[in-house]
Order: sequence, then C-alpha cells, then structure tokens
Amino acid sequence: MRCWISDSTPKTWRHARDREGNEEFRTGRHTCDVPCPEGGCTMIDENHPDEYRRLVDAWLREYVSSGDRRVGRSGPVCPFVPHALTQHAVQTDIRYDITGSSESELIDELRAEISELAAAGRPAHSTGVLLESRLVVMPCLDADGWERLDAAYEHLKDFAVGLELMVGQFHPRCDERAVRNPDFRVSVAPVAMLAIRHMAPHDILFLHRSERWFKEYDSRFRSHFQRGRIRDPLLLSLYSSARDNHSLST
Repeated sequence: MRCWISDSTPKTWRHARDREGNEEFRTGRHTCDVPCPEGGCTMIDENHPDEYRRLVDAWLREYVSSGDRRVGRSGPVCPFVPHALTQHAVQTDIRYDITGSSESELIDELRAEISELAAAGRPAHSTGVLLESRLVVMPCLDADGWERLDAAYEHLKDFAVGLELMVGQFHPRCDERAVRNPDFRVSVAPVAMLAIRHMAPHDILFLHRSERWFKEYDSRFRSHFQRGRIRDPLLLSLYSSARDNHSLST
C-alpha cells in the first residue's frame, strides 16, 4: 500500500505556510486548491514509517512550536508543544490500517486510541498541565477520508471530554479556525492526524458552549479560577459567562 503526502522539509513546510493564502496542500491523486509546497508531492510506502515521523516532527517544531502572528496572540501556535517535545512526552503512532473508508471506522479506531491514553491515567501527585499526549497519524486517508475525520470529530471530542481528555483533528484541508482570529485556518497539516492530550486550564476556550463539556471542565479546573491562577482576560470572561449560561452556582 502506498500513501500520499506533501513533500516538504521543515524549512519548505514553514515557508509554504507563510505564503499568502497557502493553507492547503496537494497530495498525490487528490489536488487541493493551492500550489504544492516546493519540491512537489511524493508517496511513501508503509515500510518507511520513519519518513512520516520526520514529517510530523518537522511540522511540530517548525510550525506548531513557533510563533505565528495570525493566531492572534504571542507565543507558539500551541504553547505546550515545545515543552512536551523537550520532555519526550509526545507519542506518535503511524496507523496505515486506518483508511478512512467510513466514519464508523474512524470513530471505532480513534475511540480506542483515546481510551488507551485515558487508561494510562494521570500521574500520581501531578500538578499543572500534563504533557503526555499522542498523535495518531493516518497517512492513508485521502480527501474523502479527511472529510469523514471532520464529520467524526464532534463525536470523538464528546467521548474524550468525558475522559478528561481533548482531541484535535489536522489534515491538509482542515477548516478549524484560530479562537482569536477566525480568518486563520490553524489546523492545516501535511498529513491527517488526531492529537490526543490531557485537558488543560486553557481549554475553556473550546468547552464553554456545551453544558456537558463545561461541567467536565469546571469539575477539574474550578479551583484554578477560585485561587486566581487564571489571569488571561479572555479565559476569565469565557469562564464567567459559561457559569452564568449553564446556571452553575459559585
């Protein structure tokens, strides 16, 4: 089996994302709406998973761990990834067997990945943000598979939140927008992935609208707000509004 990706080194991947409007990639037989990064496209067979690990590592270090003004705030695109990489806390699983042939396949396989991380539990006496996380890389998803991943995402998120975890989907056409800049498609990646990590205090950004999600968040992080550990005005505002909207007493 051969799977298709954008062919790019760390520098060309970063350069491609910095081009005006270049937020998609061309992958083999399925063509996206903008030019491919320099070097064209390539295919990697399943006997060379290290090629995907290098590609994902480049994406994490050259994009996710770097500052990007389009996010709408200072600091890395994801503030926790640089430290997680330093601590070797990011596990990358290359799943050639997940083809994205159906939404139910994606849900079943990815729920199992989420459950595995949850089963490991939170380290004893842990404080602060837990860095242990997992990237499920799915090179054999094509453009139709990317759409099915998007469709499955809400179900996967609901399942994960119930386990005090968070998930995020990434792929070459991902339309997820930055919270502080809705014009920026922040989750574009050179290959389809699902990121799984422990819930963190800043996740009020993603959990304030749903009563069920917010209650899970509040049960874990209420004390952070009560003790004044959260100072970001946006987080404070979202938390206060969510408590009012979901009729939770102080």
